Amino acid sequence: MRSGTGLTRRGWRMLAAGVVWCVVAWFIGQRDLWWPGMFLVGLPVVSWLLLLPGAAQLGVYRQVAPEQLSVDDQAEVQLALTPRAPALGGVTRVRDRLPPGLGTSTWQPVPAQSGRRPQRLRYRLQPQRRGRHRIGPLEQSRDDGLGLARAVQVVETYSELLVTPRLMPLTNLRAAPGLGTATDTALRRTLHGSTDDVLIREYHQGDDVRRIHWRSTARTGALMVRREERARDPIVTIVLDNRARAYGHDGDDRFEWAVSAVASLGVQLLAAGFDVKLVFADGSVLSPPRGSTGRDDVILEHLAEVDTEPQRQLSDALAASGYGADDHLLIVVLGQVGEDDVIALTDAGRRRQACWALLVRSRPEDLEGLDALAAAGWRCHHAAMGTTLDEAWRHLGGGGLR
Repeated sequence: MRSGTGLTRRGWRMLAAGVVWCVVAWFIGQRDLWWPGMFLVGLPVVSWLLLLPGAAQLGVYRQVAPEQLSVDDQAEVQLALTPRAPALGGVTRVRDRLPPGLGTSTWQPVPAQSGRRPQRLRYRLQPQRRGRHRIGPLEQSRDDGLGLARAVQVVETYSELLVTPRLMPLTNLRAAPGLGTATDTALRRTLHGSTDDVLIREYHQGDDVRRIHWRSTARTGALMVRREERARDPIVTIVLDNRARAYGHDGDDRFEWAVSAVASLGVQLLAAGFDVKLVFADGSVLSPPRGSTGRDDVILEHLAEVDTEPQRQLSDALAASGYGADDHLLIVVLGQVGEDDVIALTDAGRRRQACWALLVRSRPEDLEGLDALAAAGWRCHHAAMGTTLDEAWRHLGGGGLR
């Protein structure tokens, strides 16, 4: 904790005026005029002395609720301030220092009271930027009633607030055509022996217990589950183009839109029963495990801190995404489309039947790249500024979820 007590500008001016008054009174030989000068000198000094006892350490307890929220939601911060020494009057204000993404720090008056009872304050935050933000330190400023002296304390106490991307609603997910790792046709091709032999497999951790096939379990002595339900589980791979050069120096808003779009698609497709895998420009992959709880939180927490990557190639992300089955859906949220990107995307599209590209940055050459991808079998859409994710999703899908 740092603290300091001193005179304000008004206090220094009054002190200087009192000294000048006394000098003039002494110079002209009028000792009776010394008393007003001494009063002007003594008043700021007394004010400063009165603030000294309250400059001792201050106990601060801060609680943020909720500790995780999305952009534009509100959080409430509660403060409990416990003075370690009695204060002899004065006007007290406090404020938390806030990072730019959480708004502007504002001073709050603290009600005057005697003793060392905790003083409780609260205020609200409405984050405008995703990320892991640090609230603090806390500043306390106490002035005397005349504004001649001020005691300032900085208490090094911090709290974290995780702000996840803004979730944009989708009125209809039926545009997504993703199927599973094996269609009914593929199962029929592998059919041999009894039906149980083809459609039953061993139990894996995370499988739904309602799919346990008890007759096969009794026959083999090991837990077995029905595979046909697993075979129709839809899978989606979403690639976020977070290369720094894909958005330029003025592309912050477009990149934030892209992150929000990926977060919204990931969370809502998970809720619809899809397995979702996120891939980033550095080749890292985020795949919440099947059957685990809080899979949407895993996606949101990761995307809250994702940033642009310098000197990365889109081909690295596409290679990390894998190829999987032909009928798995691949969605790429792009910042720009260069010639090398078109080649890499076209090659990735040859391995899949369902490939969608959503462009969030508009340049003539980017639109030409979308035309080339569309000719290669991709479904493409350019989301201009002001376009909602729901509109872009409808343009991409144009069909129903099967």
